[in-house]
Amino acid sequence: MEKIQFLSTFVKRVGDLKSPVELDLNDSKINDDSNYQTLLNTINNTLDFDNLIVLAGSGTSLTFKEAPSMRDLWDQCKDANSELFETVLNIVQYDKNILSNGNETETVCNDIELLLSLCDQHIALSFDNEHLISLNSFLDKSKQVILDATDFTDNIDSKEWASHDKFLRTLGRRSPKQQRLKLFTTNYDLAFEHSASNTGFVVVDGFEFSSPSYFNPTWYRYDIVDRSDESKSSSSYISNVFHLYKMHGSVNWTRESNGRVKKIDYKAGIDEPVFIYPSSSKYQTSYDSPYLDMMSSFLHCLQKPKTALICLGFGFNDKHINNAITMALRTNPEFNVLVGTKDPFDEQGSFNADIRDLFTSAIEEGDRRISIIGGTFSQFSNLLQERRKETPEEQLFKNFEKLTESIANRKVAKNEF
Repeated sequence: MEKIQFLSTFVKRVGDLKSPVELDLNDSKINDDSNYQTLLNTINNTLDFDNLIVLAGSGTSLTFKEAPSMRDLWDQCKDANSELFETVLNIVQYDKNILSNGNETETVCNDIELLLSLCDQHIALSFDNEHLISLNSFLDKSKQVILDATDFTDNIDSKEWASHDKFLRTLGRRSPKQQRLKLFTTNYDLAFEHSASNTGFVVVDGFEFSSPSYFNPTWYRYDIVDRSDESKSSSSYISNVFHLYKMHGSVNWTRESNGRVKKIDYKAGIDEPVFIYPSSSKYQTSYDSPYLDMMSSFLHCLQKPKTALICLGFGFNDKHINNAITMALRTNPEFNVLVGTKDPFDEQGSFNADIRDLFTSAIEEGDRRISIIGGTFSQFSNLLQERRKETPEEQLFKNFEKLTESIANRKVAKNEF
């Protein structure tokens, strides 16, 4: 059975406290459930906000079986050089640190973020040259492993894009009176760029529309209009545009010797990758450009009136992002938050315990601005309802794509050239 959990102030109270309700999406009578209708209304009301922001974490990419989890990254970093890996574990005294880091089971967990954080700390404090050589070598290898592991979108079957494509089609098309969808993501992969290509969207990602393409945050202030003979109105904004902010960098960014960040063909080699690898130092690193530009935009968006933030597949384990969201809740009365991620109510899970306590306590106290959905990104996408009909041009494009694909498959079957 496909079950999700839902919690908001509008959920019926059971006993003294408000508890998450469980909804079986495969139940034939689900439409008769008042809590289910409340859930759908919450989602639709959120999408109607003038300013819509999405914060996408690693959980949005884990819908693909090719996407690596944190445990996968641990294994891949270890396999890259097992001898060096064991040496680094001993240098940073990983076993002792994992136990002192709040692990009550007294078993050693494979936490790649903690390991990389310990490496950063020892490099900053150690005076042992041999140790420094090992640690720096391990960090360099691990960065490349992580970069390679998150460059997986070319290997995804076309059928696996359904959740991402539906998500963009539903949230990306906005009324000209509303602000463009702003999609912030901590992922390095090209999933949303690839999905935009699938669905005919234009991505404004802060890079110039030129070749070579350099990062220039000014481009976020520009828009795209239709100035053809049939659309001479100055307000003829094309519908399929959204803004993408990659807060922790990307697999296709590189930094040149002059400090400028360039977007390259993702299959090309990268000499100086631009991404924040998972460690505690990402808080400090985020105040370098281009991350600072992304974070500044995020902070600015959260303070606007009539703003809704949808957090998907995000476990709230980034301190600088958490601070921005909680500050917006404290200072912006017209700011709403909808969280949709796997197992947010599981105290043994990876969802940040402090944020869970804050959100659930606020809901208990009657704060209507916060709602939490316990489910995967695919389940959230399936909950989205079609909000606008396809235009004749979009339907024609889709039919033509199917036709050309059918002809191509027929030629391959007949060995025609």
